[in-house]
Amino acid sequence: MFAQSPFQMVRGLTAEENYKRAADVLDSCQRYKFYNDSALYYLGILHLKTGEVSYARKTCRQLLKSYPGFKMAHYLNGLVYFSETDYGRCIDELNEVLKDDPVHFNALYNRSLAFGMLEDYLLAIDDLGKCIELKPGYSPAYFCRAYWYEYTGNYAEAAKDYQTTINLDPKNYDAYLGLAFTYQVQNNPARACEIINSAIAAGSQIAVDLKVNYCR
Repeated sequence: MFAQSPFQMVRGLTAEENYKRAADVLDSCQRYKFYNDSALYYLGILHLKTGEVSYARKTCRQLLKSYPGFKMAHYLNGLVYFSETDYGRCIDELNEVLKDDPVHFNALYNRSLAFGMLEDYLLAIDDLGKCIELKPGYSPAYFCRAYWYEYTGNYAEAAKDYQTTINLDPKNYDAYLGLAFTYQVQNNPARACEIINSAIAAGSQIAVDLKVNYCR
């Protein structure tokens, strides 16, 4: 339990966006050689959270060099490549994680984003389907899948996923706008206007500005 506690603390502090305190905890771990592979991993994640991609790359290189058998190093490397817009290498690194753990949720989710950025929409949709099987209540997976469905022209499936996103997260205003758009392109302006009004009721200022485009 003691060995786990610093990283539980770091995850909590990162979730609270208390990055400085999280960095202090990780510095202490490294100073005392306390699970240094995990400390380097979380430090790399922290750098990405704060937009310090070059530092994340440096940390990842050190992790891969010092602990080549540490599997999560490939996951971190994949995230760094994604931040560098090198989506092909990102996928390669995440594939290494999924080779040993085919149901690694975060690797699947981030690989879907990389596939989408490369316009491999069907592969992105497939990965998101696996994510949804693992976590049926994870609204961002439905939202992203709806977005990629739009790019394939499958507006009916996009509408289903946008609606599920709204059901799970009524404050996801982008999902309302996406849903309204899918109804508009499916020649259902009345339903599109209804969704825009629902977005306004939920608190979306953008929907107020766009209402004239949907409700006439």
